[in-house]
Amino acid sequence: MAIDRKLDGIHFMLPTPFDANGDVDTDSFTQLVKAARIASCTGVVTLGVMGEAHRLTDAERRPIIDAVVAAAGTDLSVTVGVSADSGRALASRVRDAQSAGATAVMIAPAKMAKPNTSSTYGYYAAAQEITEIPIVVQDLPEQTGVHLDPSFIAKLHTELPDAKYLKLEDPPTPQKITRVNEATGGTMGIFGGLGGAFLFEELRRGAIGTMTGFAYPEVLVAVHKYIANGDIERARSIFYKWIPLIRYENSVGIGLAIRKEIMKRRGFITTADIRPPSPPIDDSTRAELDDLMNSLDLNVVGL
Repeated sequence: MAIDRKLDGIHFMLPTPFDANGDVDTDSFTQLVKAARIASCTGVVTLGVMGEAHRLTDAERRPIIDAVVAAAGTDLSVTVGVSADSGRALASRVRDAQSAGATAVMIAPAKMAKPNTSSTYGYYAAAQEITEIPIVVQDLPEQTGVHLDPSFIAKLHTELPDAKYLKLEDPPTPQKITRVNEATGGTMGIFGGLGGAFLFEELRRGAIGTMTGFAYPEVLVAVHKYIANGDIERARSIFYKWIPLIRYENSVGIGLAIRKEIMKRRGFITTADIRPPSPPIDDSTRAELDDLMNSLDLNVVGL
């Protein structure tokens, strides 16, 4: 079985924009999705960790999905994060996402005090019973505390028909891509993440794209395009040029605040606000970002 490449490419991971009152700014999703379209992304992802899904109320979820699906139209795929703390809640979120028109659902393992493969398998099986669209298994142990072994990922992929994709965020990611490809026979579509910090290496190891929210998605699209076309040197030069900003934006603990600040500067969102207790950036961080962005050639024309 060949890799299912329907979603091959770069997927722009959307933050959840807030207005000055702290309410969800659904209107800004139009501009965020437009940015993905202009960048020639394959699709967008909403309600992930970067989308502060864990800080949203249940009532806020559906209007967000509806806004993103409407803005995406027919030319961009929409992957919706539906991770939950139980199989029952997960199934409900899967049902809601696909009824709203999602292209795929992204599922991280449920957090457990003592994770075990049997319970984790049952959790994903609960989604399989409901879903009519592809599942993106999210391997994100830093957030979930659940480590997915390549053999277990292969079991999910083999036994659950819709577990077609993996979003791999368990560093070192390039090495694990090789191990997952070996375990699955190369039949599972693997995406990177983690801000795009290892995109160049991930693609050369066999990833089919990435799902991440780097504020210059057109840069990641260009790297993917040139590697796909066999122009490794061009891909490398672009990636190495932008890695200082990718690195800084990926700062642990404040990466989302930095990313939103850049997106505000680019006109994608109206405020850079995040929901407490996530920390905002301070004046020194903002000055460092100013210095970095002023020192880089941020021209994206001709990528």
